[in-house]
Amino acid sequence: MAEEGLSWRPSTIWLVLVTALAAAPRLFRLGAKSFWLDEAESLVIAQLNWHDFISALVHRQANMTFYYLLLRAWDRLGSGEFEVRSLSVLAGVITIPAIYFLGRNLFGAKTGRLAALLLGCVAFHIRYSQEARSYSLFVLLALLSTLFFVRVLGQSSTRNSVLYGLSSILMMYAQVFGYLVLVSQWISLLWLKGRIDRRPLVGSLVSIHVLIAPLAFCLLVISDRSQLAWLGQPSLSALYSFWLDLTGNGGGLMLLLCALLSVVAIRAGKLPEHAQNALDTWKYLFLLIWLLLPVAALLIMSLRWPCFSPRFLIPCLVPAMLLVAEGVNRMPSRIIGTGALLLLLGFWLNADFAYYRTRADVGRTDNWRDATSYVVSQARADDAVLFTYSEERLAFDEYQWQFHMANAPIQQFPEGSDYDLLTQRPSRPTDETVEKIANTHARVWVLSAFQPDSASRRATTLLGRHFADSATRNFGFVRVDLFANRR
Repeated sequence: MAEEGLSWRPSTIWLVLVTALAAAPRLFRLGAKSFWLDEAESLVIAQLNWHDFISALVHRQANMTFYYLLLRAWDRLGSGEFEVRSLSVLAGVITIPAIYFLGRNLFGAKTGRLAALLLGCVAFHIRYSQEARSYSLFVLLALLSTLFFVRVLGQSSTRNSVLYGLSSILMMYAQVFGYLVLVSQWISLLWLKGRIDRRPLVGSLVSIHVLIAPLAFCLLVISDRSQLAWLGQPSLSALYSFWLDLTGNGGGLMLLLCALLSVVAIRAGKLPEHAQNALDTWKYLFLLIWLLLPVAALLIMSLRWPCFSPRFLIPCLVPAMLLVAEGVNRMPSRIIGTGALLLLLGFWLNADFAYYRTRADVGRTDNWRDATSYVVSQARADDAVLFTYSEERLAFDEYQWQFHMANAPIQQFPEGSDYDLLTQRPSRPTDETVEKIANTHARVWVLSAFQPDSASRRATTLLGRHFADSATRNFGFVRVDLFANRR
């Protein structure tokens, strides 16, 4: 593996500068939008008492366990949107120097610097660094797992083996699809059969599987796996959209440019003067496997259990950025390489501005913050609030608590505690429930971020038969219907 020397001071200054530049867009407008449902769910889980917290993880929320544990401690800084999302920002920012070190280990310091610069600008990574979910942490841990995997191959040591095992285990507990990163690593070793000592890695692999066994048991045996129920069969347009996200969301031209740069990297790296040993050739094969295998695996799995979502494949950003950076570095002339780099940065910065324009538009989000404030401030005694998708009550409850309105004079349906909502399969209201609510409450609020769907339409139709008046307000994607004056 390449280990280019650097004059310490310039390299340190450069890395600090690029990391600081990457932090700025990830902090920009961080608290502008309301939590959406999944973010609110993260916070509600983290705020449970220890008994309920552990029980919720075991019964339904085992995926992202490590993120929930970190958020549980991080929540001491505050429960506002900025404070909660800043945990993801921290993980996203740390990823920038981490990809530099991986790039330096694989290809040399210049490629590492370029990869760090590119990753810092990609809207796909910026977006999930601003979301209170585990995805930026997932990328960081996948990167660290790979960094120590590469170091074990280059120079085996107990320290590197332990760090490889630890980072891989934490990656799995941050996002279960991290297992595809491990599979990519180990399949790539088939190229090095008989050329390296695998014993240190085998020990780490055994430890990894032993320590992730509780996670596998919870997800495969105890959980009802309903958390993926919202996903459908992937389409060609969804697959194309994923590749656009992965290559900076700069359109088809940028996708083509990134593909060409990756080809340049692989072709140039396999020339005799560059491919001096088996590891020099292996690193390109490994990055290709890491880039393609997780995508193929989720597509195949989706034939039986739909699970294809770009967010689950976000670690593929790492091999994509490394191959593009190496392609820029391997360009036949500095002028062409600089031109390609500037073209990439120009299109990606434009995509970043488009992302921020969307983020600034409160009409393009689940605005549970304003919806909750409106309902609670207008509520009367004996009002009922009906959620047409049970888990949406979690977002409402979180903002009620933040607004110090948890004792508002309203009854919520479905009934039960937040713990019940987190551990039970999501539900829709039955006709009998809607009829009962209509007959026992003077006014009924209906809240849904899944408008319009069959459940919300059915509920509002039934309520319309019992009440003479209705009014609708939209808070981004959250629709609020009020039914009053019983017929």
